[in-house]
Amino acid sequence: MPLMTHVSLRLIVLIFLALSTGASYGKDCGEKGDPCGKPTEWNKFETVRLRMTQEGMAAPVSWFMQTSRANNDLQVDIDFPDPQTPQRGTLMMVEGRTLVSKGIGFSPGREIDALDWPMLSIILTGKVLSRALPEGLGVLKGKHLVGHEDKKAGIQFATPSAQGFIPPPWSVSGTVIANSDGSRDFDLVLNWTSEDATKAKKAMSMSLAGQLKHKSDFQIDSNMALEGWSVFGVGPIVEKTEGGTRNDYGAKPNKSGPKTIADIRKAIAIENSPGEPDLSLSFAGFWKEKCTDTYGLRIKPVDKPGMYTVTFCGPGGCGDEQNERKTFIKGDKRYNIVSATVLQTGGPENQSTYKRCSDKMLP
Repeated sequence: MPLMTHVSLRLIVLIFLALSTGASYGKDCGEKGDPCGKPTEWNKFETVRLRMTQEGMAAPVSWFMQTSRANNDLQVDIDFPDPQTPQRGTLMMVEGRTLVSKGIGFSPGREIDALDWPMLSIILTGKVLSRALPEGLGVLKGKHLVGHEDKKAGIQFATPSAQGFIPPPWSVSGTVIANSDGSRDFDLVLNWTSEDATKAKKAMSMSLAGQLKHKSDFQIDSNMALEGWSVFGVGPIVEKTEGGTRNDYGAKPNKSGPKTIADIRKAIAIENSPGEPDLSLSFAGFWKEKCTDTYGLRIKPVDKPGMYTVTFCGPGGCGDEQNERKTFIKGDKRYNIVSATVLQTGGPENQSTYKRCSDKMLP
């Protein structure tokens, strides 16, 4: 997986959302030239066929991805006929929360990498087309020749758990065909120069060929049995270590043993439930693991009686509660009410205990 670099992120962002918005994360995003780019029409196709060959690969890899913006379902069929480690199988994300796989080998603790590789490659394809054809989809008729070079701004692309960067100068050439059904066929060659730790430079090349198409009705069959499939929960991972707390984004084996996709959907619905209002208790205030900490949780009442937003705040300020999930806290599976002044958050493996240190909603 030559493009992929694992990174630790605190952002709670679904892989699907990273794909559909063209989101990227990295230190280069603020540089002149905007290497992260803005989302365009090229990033928003729900169905993608991609055949990729990169310098150093023994064989090309093919992916067929289908997604749904209505329910965040995603499926990637993989065909990688590598002589040493062939991979032929399927990865699915159920509602953006649970990873289901078959026929794919995983390294323990690195399960999310199998999904990162196709996602990074698909995101990169959309970004390359966005930069090479900024006029968008509507102006393309029939076969269009592509020839673009950028000597100043590289291309930053990422998922919540991995990122890649194509440094400048880079160039792309090839063709894009606008089909009558609204799909786009593409056949591109991307060239750039890499630099290793010793500053030695090497010319690199990658071919990207396939089809982009809109499809609004994709959904993973809820009646599908999971016998023979591996199931993992996906999301932020918070682990206590000797050196402190490790924040990451990845996958862990699902221990509940779902039998069908419907079982996964039921568990997600329960997990997403905001609970039920209890007007006899008030959780408004600022909560910390230790009251001497400079960070903690701001719990703030919102529009419905008994409902709150829970926002992490640190020395630099608080997050945006407009984007926070609303919860009644009581009955919400993400919280355990120990008492009126003590709350527990997270699951058994990453549970944290907070106590209310102030009735005020600022630290």
